[in-house]
Parts: sequence; structure tokens; C-alpha cells
Amino acid sequence: MKKIAYLFIFIAFNWTNAQDYRFGKVSKDELQESAYPGDPEANAAILYLNQKTYYNYVQNEGFVQITEVYKRIKIYNKDGFDWATEEIELRDDGSKRESVVSLKAVTYTLENGKIEATKLKKDGMFDEKNNKYWKTSKFTMPNIKDGCVLEFEYKITSPYISIRDINLQYGIPIKELDMYVRIPEYFNFNKYVNPRATYIPNITNSEVMRTEVLHLKNTGIGANGFVKSNNSSENWEFKENKTEIKLKNAPALKIENYVSNLNTYRTKLIWEYAFSKEANGLITNYASTWDQVTKTIFDDSGFGGQLKQTNYFEEDISALIKGVANDSEKINLIYNFVKSKVKWNDYNGYTTDNGVKKAYKEGVGNVADINLMLTAMLRYAKINANPMLVSTRSNDIPVFPATGGFNYVVSAVEVLNDVIILDATDKFSTPNVLPVRAINWQGRIIREAGTSAWFDLSPKETVKENTSLNAKINEDLSIEGKVRGQMTSFAAKNFRSKYENFNTEEKLKALEKDKGEIEVSNYEVTDMEVIDKPIMYVYDYNLKNGLEQIGDKVFLTPMLFFAPKENPFKEDKREYPIDFIYAFNDRYIINVIVPDGYAVESIPESYVVQFQGNAGEFKYVAKVNGKMLQFLISLDLNQSFILPDEYANFKQFYQGITEKQTEKVVLKKI
Repeated sequence: MKKIAYLFIFIAFNWTNAQDYRFGKVSKDELQESAYPGDPEANAAILYLNQKTYYNYVQNEGFVQITEVYKRIKIYNKDGFDWATEEIELRDDGSKRESVVSLKAVTYTLENGKIEATKLKKDGMFDEKNNKYWKTSKFTMPNIKDGCVLEFEYKITSPYISIRDINLQYGIPIKELDMYVRIPEYFNFNKYVNPRATYIPNITNSEVMRTEVLHLKNTGIGANGFVKSNNSSENWEFKENKTEIKLKNAPALKIENYVSNLNTYRTKLIWEYAFSKEANGLITNYASTWDQVTKTIFDDSGFGGQLKQTNYFEEDISALIKGVANDSEKINLIYNFVKSKVKWNDYNGYTTDNGVKKAYKEGVGNVADINLMLTAMLRYAKINANPMLVSTRSNDIPVFPATGGFNYVVSAVEVLNDVIILDATDKFSTPNVLPVRAINWQGRIIREAGTSAWFDLSPKETVKENTSLNAKINEDLSIEGKVRGQMTSFAAKNFRSKYENFNTEEKLKALEKDKGEIEVSNYEVTDMEVIDKPIMYVYDYNLKNGLEQIGDKVFLTPMLFFAPKENPFKEDKREYPIDFIYAFNDRYIINVIVPDGYAVESIPESYVVQFQGNAGEFKYVAKVNGKMLQFLISLDLNQSFILPDEYANFKQFYQGITEKQTEKVVLKKI
């Protein structure tokens, strides 16, 4: 009896102390909480996430996918306000569409010790059309304040059987997660936890029985000659495969320097619709190979059909390349023609939105409109060009063969032992210098003959930045001089993209930013619009605080305002790879004139350090040449992707670079 009594006491204690996650049961404790216990730096936290995906059976229609979502979110400070907006991606191709129903949302605040509830109104909800296949439904919670708690629930109804990725990790921690997916035995999926995730959840799989009541209607002729209906019903029993996930204190997806896309490393459950099995045993396979996927995409009228259309541009392209025999010149002429003719509407996709003819006529289109048009024009000019399917960085890296693995297309020209990749959506792109969004692991070339092949999208060219810095120390210990610089490849493209719309004053402010008490003058940039040439720039400067004086000694950092303030890699451990995107070579030539009345007491020693052999090398060469101090400083990084298990060595390598670049010359008054 004592054991039973203790059991009841234990159950009662846990019942009264358990968190109540029913809608509307937000507590004062939750509102008063000032920081997340497991992660005090978090700006917000998901207190509870409940998600259920299942298939309702609708008489005479079949199965309809339903996803129920309930979230309770704590906002700790203004930096967490972004979590007050929920974005729901929905498939919508005009004939079949997903929709959000049964939305209920409330913001809770603590006002004079009392809980106040503010309901979401209709003006906080809106839809955005992404392209002809997708839209985004959004709502923003009202009355957002530090310390508030948000609570909302909704359902997504879908006519599609396939299941999208289920996120199990966010940019903020999750206190508790309860989720399941129930799938009738007639639909079969392969599922994977993202292999790049560092946080691996426990997943439970089981089988459950389900019964549906089928209503049957038989029509016949009665004895009196009138039509009569006999309604009957029968039970339909079948199995469901249930996947269940329960998590507590799931860590946030932490931002780290030089991570291209955190979603690549998010803990999520990825679903591949493998096959369907009808009640009579007939099986239809959906799992595919990459060759099958590319064939499916090519056969789409919005892809392969667009490549066959040429009559709308033939006259213009014939005139453009008339008399041109060199293939490289043809490629550049057509490439630049498309970039100037059709502007990108910011929509991705490997199938066209407007169609190439309409895009050509109206001068605007999505990625496929532009780059399929480019490919068709190159082919017309007898260039061996083919479309290349790409998954953008925001779309993640494809894990298994599926059309959804791609969301972008570029043009690939195959030449002897090489491939030239072109993307005409960006006015500053050049051959093999793509927008960063399109550089993601591999692309798949689809050739006219029907074959397809992977191609590594990693940039092959080393990006160079050369800087020449001359410095003269004045009597008032200010420093004046001239800077000359040159940038190639991606560095030049990034510069052009960043400063395209800046006026002279804005450019000067940007140049002076974070350089101390500096005044820049005579700033000139050469070849800003000539995108196949390096960017060249020059400016004069006057720096007021470039020296430190202690007694009769002056301390100078030779790199002046180019010296790093700190090592960007400070963490002891690294969760995700470092992605610099491309290999680079930074080179500085610095000349400092020693002022009259001073002598060099000490100068940094020359120094060379390597990272994993030839993967990276830093050189610092210093010498005194009469009244001139000369420095040659260079960093060559040939390995642009650093894995977490290489991080400790790389951090040490970069620490040596940082310390050396901030070492000081000591001048003594004589």
C-alpha cells in the first residue's frame, strides 16, 4: 500500500510540475524568464514544437496530406524579434495547391503583473508568389516586446503525397519537440537524417493499424419501377508506418564565420518518395537515378522545349556574330548580349516562368528563361553548349536523386579538357566567375545526346588582390601616403556588385569606414564597367592615429589600417567546415619612410608559416634599406574548404598570421 501511495504522490507531483503546452496556457514563469537556461546568449527559444503529418482519407477523392504545426516561442530581446514572423512555403502550380487553414495566433505579455493576450489580425497575414510553382504564406505576430511569448497553430493541407524535409533544428534552441509522421502502407518512403548534421536525434519507427469506414452506394430499379439507392458501409483496415521524434534541449544551429549556408548542416529528416503500392499489389516506383531525374527535367516543356526555340533570336544573333570566326569571341559576344538584353527577376528555377520568347521580348525573366536562352543562342552559333543543373546554396546539397535537388540552371560550354560555365543573370559575372549563390558542390550537365554528368563547381582560378602602400611620417606624427590596388576574378566581381550604385561620397565613406581617423582623397577606380579586366584603384590618405608614442619612441604597425584587428577564428572547436569559396592570394608591398630625427630600434623579423604543406602559406619579409622600411607580406590559401578536424591547425596558422601582421616597428628619437 505504501508503494502505491508513493506512486500516486510521484505522479501527482510530476503532473503539477509538468509544463502545460495546451494552447492558451502560457504561464507567468515563461513570461518572466530572462534567459534560456541552456543557452544564455540565445535571443529567443522555441519552448515547445509539436508537429504531426498524416493522411486523411476523403471519400471518392483519396488521401490528402495534413500537417499540423503548433509552436510556442519565447522572445528574450529585440534581436529575437525576427522569430515573430512565420514563413510557410507552399506548392502552388495553379492546378494543385497547398493551403494554410485553421490559423490561430496570440502574443502574450506581462503588464503590471497580469498576462495580456493580443490576437493576430488579418492585416498581419499575407502571401507572396515566389514563382509559378511556389508561394510563401507569412504572418507577423502583434505586440512584440522583450520577454513576450508567442503561440500559434495552423494546418497545411496538401494534395501531394511527397513529404518535404522536416526541420529538427533552428537558429535558436528548442526546449521540447514532439513530432510524428504517419504514412499509410500504400506510400513508401526512404528517409535520412541529414548526413552533414552534427546533432543526431533519436527516431522511433513502428507500425500501427488504422480503420477507415467506406460508404458504399448501390443504385438499382425497385419493384415499382423507380430508381432506388441502397447505402451501406464497410470497414477498411490497413497498416500505417509511424515515425516519431521526441527531443529535449535541442541545441541551436550556431552561426560560425565563413559558413556559406547553415541549412546545409541543419538537423533534419529528409524524405524520398520511393514507391506506391495499390491494394491489388501493383507497385509504381518513384525512386530514381540521376540520369532518370535529368531526363525528366529535360522532357519538361519549360526546359528542353525552350532549347529548341530559335526563331525569335536568329536574326539578331546572326548579325551579332557575322564575320566572327573565333569561338571565344562568339561566346563573349552572345554572353554579353544576353546579359544586356534580359534582366533577372530574382526568381530561381530550372524551368522557365515566362518562356524564352516572352522573356526576350519583354526583357525580363527568371534564371531558366535567361540561361536556357543563352544556351540555345550558343548552340545556334555552333558552340558546344549544354544546360547545367545546379542546386543553389540556399537549396542545400542534393542527398538522393530527385528533381527537387535542383533549383537553378546555368550554361556550360565544353571545350577540350575543360568546361566554361556561364550565368547571364548577373551583369558582373564572367566565364567561370559565377554568382556565389550558384557555386554549390557540383552541377549536372545535360547533353543534347541525352547523357548527363557531374561537374565540380569549385572555382579553379586563384583570386588575387595586390596592394601597394606608401607611408610618410610627418612631424606631427600623422601619416600620409598613397595606396594602389588591383583585384581579379571574384574579388573584382564582388567589388563591382557592392559599389555599383554608390556615388563618390558614398564610396569615400565606405573606404574610410573602420580605418581610424583617416581622410581619403583623389580616389579613382579604373575599369569598373570593363568586367573582363581587373579592378584598379588608387587613393591618397592622411591618417591621424597611425602611431603610438611613448617617451622618445614611436610604435608603428606597417600594415596600418590593413592590419587585422583580431583572429576571426577564436572558438576552441568548430562545428562546421570553413568555406572561403575560392582559393586566393593576398599580397602587400609596403614602403615606409623613416622621418628625420628618428632611427630604427627594431623591426619585425621575417617569418614564414605553412598550413598542411602547400594548402596555405604566409610570408612576411621585412628589411631596412637606408631611410626606407620595406615589407613584402603575402597569404596564399590554396585550400578553400577547411574541415572541422583541420580546424585546430588552421586556427593556429591564422593566429600566427594575425600576430605577425600586428607586430610593430619601433623608432627611437635621436
